[in-house]
Amino acid sequence: MLATVADWPTGPEGIAAVAAEDLVREAAAWSRLPEPDLASAGDRLRLHPGNAAPAGPHSYTEVERRTRPSTHPLIDHGGRLLVLPWVVHAAQEVYAAYLDEGRLPHADLPKPVGEALRRHRQHLDERLEADLKAIALDAGLPHRFRLLEKEAAQLGIPGLSGEIDLLIADPASRRLWVIEAKNPEGAVAPHNLVQHIRRFTERYRDKLLAKAATITTDAAAAARACQAPAGLEWTVVPLIVTRTIEPAAFISDPRVAYAIADHLAHTLAAAQPPQPGWNSPYKQTI
Repeated sequence: MLATVADWPTGPEGIAAVAAEDLVREAAAWSRLPEPDLASAGDRLRLHPGNAAPAGPHSYTEVERRTRPSTHPLIDHGGRLLVLPWVVHAAQEVYAAYLDEGRLPHADLPKPVGEALRRHRQHLDERLEADLKAIALDAGLPHRFRLLEKEAAQLGIPGLSGEIDLLIADPASRRLWVIEAKNPEGAVAPHNLVQHIRRFTERYRDKLLAKAATITTDAAAAARACQAPAGLEWTVVPLIVTRTIEPAAFISDPRVAYAIADHLAHTLAAAQPPQPGWNSPYKQTI
């Protein structure tokens, strides 16, 4: 529907007023998708007095909870839809960014859509973990992928508090990397951003530190689990790896190192271990 509207011819003012049925018919003609599905999509893209009014009291800055032109670019006016190409193009970018994270900017999606997005998000999470494993393989580093608590206990690492996404042993640097792969949803509104950072600091980071403490206690067994050479003294390095830049890496006391997947190979090969907070090949020291 967005692609159809983006190419819709407009008048000299750059605006067109279109009947919803015409948009649906045109979208169906080239996409060959069912008209009822396209009509439903068009209705969810429509901004009208009913959904433009706030559903309840909330801060103006909580943009994720507001119906807005960037998510509802088809503006209802006198029974027709106003087509504003610049608004539609902005909406296309918003929807692309949301879908890239495995979600949509709508809270009341039909159950089949929600389930499809959940499966897509699960696929994105698994792909991130697989990409990190591939980086360890390309670097030729001994590693253990998805080390579960029960498996760890059998390997001489009792008391592990949760799965380790990727455990890497680097004999050259004598570092044991305890890597947590996270593919979080982005946050825009200040309230959501605070919640997002709190989730990283109170859940993901603290759990990672607990896992790193267990690996430190049984470092020799952890190295054996990776099939690394025996008899080395190891330094345990906890690391959170995300697909995109993570805001929690920039708080005043991050306590663990952060990197994105594209920079993991550089982080592993660096002469010095990563510092708590954001790490990047392009990071400048001030």
